[in-house]
Formats: sequence, C-alpha cells, structure tokens
Amino acid sequence: MYNLGARKIIMFEIGPLGCIPSIAKTHNHSGNCVEDTNELATTFNEKLRAMLANLTTTFQGSFFVLGRADSIGYDAITSPVKYELMDGSNPCCTTWASGTSGCIPLLVPSSDPNNHFFWDAFHLTESCAQL
Repeated sequence: MYNLGARKIIMFEIGPLGCIPSIAKTHNHSGNCVEDTNELATTFNEKLRAMLANLTTTFQGSFFVLGRADSIGYDAITSPVKYELMDGSNPCCTTWASGTSGCIPLLVPSSDPNNHFFWDAFHLTESCAQL
C-alpha cells in the first residue's frame, strides 16, 4: 500500500474473540466471555501496536494508526445497556447449533436487530458497527 502512495493507514485491533457466540457458547467458562481467548487477542493487539509504531518510523512520511476496537467491544458485550442494547451475548437471528453458527436461511431474524450486539455467532449488527 505504501508503494502505491498510501501514507495514512489505520488498522483495527482484533475485538474480544472470547465473547463471540461461536466461542463463548462452546467453551466452559464463567461470565460472558472466554477470557483465555480474549488474552490471546490482547497479546496480538499489543504486538500490532508495536508493529504499527515501527512501520511509521520505517516508512518515511507514513502514519500508521491503531484503531481501538477491543475495549469498546468488550464493554458493549458485558454492559449492553450502556450502549442502548438489550442483548450483548446472543445472535439476533436463529442460528444453527444453538447460537454458535450462521443464521438459518429464510427464517425471520429478531424484529429489532438494533437491540443486539451480534447478528449471528460471528458478526456484529449494523448498530454495533456504528459504536
């Protein structure tokens, strides 16, 4: 991208993977999230921060920015009411395997997906993408 002329580049952290329904609903844990999995994402994010600082130094005139997504995602999942959500842990559509997979085709999703953090077991709803 730098060789094509890009000088300002933003890369986003990995969010709290241990909180997505496909992981949180298939592993034994207490609370809303699998914290061991979240720790892996945190380690990656710390290394990403250092790498972006190094890239900014290495490529003259560049500015690599870290988009902070992990902490706000975690907060919205564990405290959905703060973000005007009703549900931070369950998909708004009916999924295969008890909420741990994609939406079942042709079934009507929740009547108000804007009140959910997750669309299916992996993806955010549009309202959460705007947080």
